[in-house]
Amino acid sequence: MDEKKEEETISFEVIRKIQRAEQKNAKLTELPEGFFEKVSDYLDTKRRMVEKKDDRKALLEIRNTERLIEDIFNRRERKIVNQALITVRTGIPPENLTKEEEEFFEKLVQIFKERRERILKDILKPPEKKIKEKVKLLVFKEDVPEFLGVDLRKYGPFKKGDIAKVPDENAKILVESGKAEVMEIEV
Repeated sequence: MDEKKEEETISFEVIRKIQRAEQKNAKLTELPEGFFEKVSDYLDTKRRMVEKKDDRKALLEIRNTERLIEDIFNRRERKIVNQALITVRTGIPPENLTKEEEEFFEKLVQIFKERRERILKDILKPPEKKIKEKVKLLVFKEDVPEFLGVDLRKYGPFKKGDIAKVPDENAKILVESGKAEVMEIEV
């Protein structure tokens, strides 16, 4: 048996070694080519053996292998989600993804990018030019003594040529009496 063939052989010990590596490392560990497919074949073989003869040891090994595989899968899934976030934010791609994980990763990146664009784009967009609005000011045509506005605030006294903003009701009276005229400006 050559070395490469031995490396590709899946056993409980190999699965446990990979699970420990996933547990210890923050990054994805490198899996043997076709790891999940080989594990599936390994478990199918073990299950057929248990069906032929009632082997409690083999049944226990199957259960433990299933738990290890689920743990490996869950850890890798969490790492892929985290790496997708990192990639969206920094552009740094992950390492050691299986083909299936690459597809999952790319879909996550796309979802995260679309979400960031949709939400952050609106929040972080540069301020738009303010919409200009027209403000009505009065230009006084003659001197006007201090008066109490409809808002109960004091206005004036004003001299001929002064410009001021007063409540609309007061402005209307001043314009109608010929003491001031309306000047509109955009701000």
